[in-house]
Amino acid sequence: MAATEKITLAYISENAVLLEWPEKICPIQHQQIIYFQQQIQISLANVLIDTVASYASLIIYYHFDKISWAQLNNELMKLIKHLPSISAITNTEIVEIPVYYGRDIGWDLEFVAQKTSLSIEQVIDYHSQTTYHAYALGFTPGFCYLASLPKSLQMPRRSSPRLSVPHGSVAIAEQQTAVYPISSPAGWHIIGQTPIKMFSLKNDINKSLPNKNEFSTLMTVGQQIQFQPISREHFLDLGGQIIEEKTS
Repeated sequence: MAATEKITLAYISENAVLLEWPEKICPIQHQQIIYFQQQIQISLANVLIDTVASYASLIIYYHFDKISWAQLNNELMKLIKHLPSISAITNTEIVEIPVYYGRDIGWDLEFVAQKTSLSIEQVIDYHSQTTYHAYALGFTPGFCYLASLPKSLQMPRRSSPRLSVPHGSVAIAEQQTAVYPISSPAGWHIIGQTPIKMFSLKNDINKSLPNKNEFSTLMTVGQQIQFQPISREHFLDLGGQIIEEKTS
């Protein structure tokens, strides 16, 4: 393992290398990670399989039969050495996500209000008036980790995760917020729901690959995200469904 300017580098398999920055949630540092990712995609285009950026790391998957360890290491160290200092977010475009914050669909809305000593209206205001940075994709297709929540809304995950929540559920936990793109298990607190799909599959017209699908996510790493409160009526008009939690 080597370290240059607080960035550590380690080969974690025969075709993957992990670069790690200081462990923290910081949009400025993350902007540098995204910049580095873009430079890798240019300089190593001929040998690259994929790159995966997260809060404080970047994994690079490459064709080990097309480049030697020494060549790859030299290229990475050269890019690290010339990595510019970044002091501001350059991607200022905001993606707006409509959310219905209703007691009938925000299963934990009242609980969150009680635990944070806020009114339901304050919970909605704090959550929707914050601009979030998209740090990572994972867990399920289209699930994007967003941060940071206002301190007044930060609370631990649920002590008992649910086996399933509806797709579009908007949730919070610790410093993060996210939208569950599909019906899935969930340990975060559900405070609302969006009627908007988080990902789509588009047919890629290709004669050699007639059944190929293109996966597209609404939110991508590096974007700025904001939630916009909408009424129950608007939620239903946009195709949303009211799914109340089943209690035994």
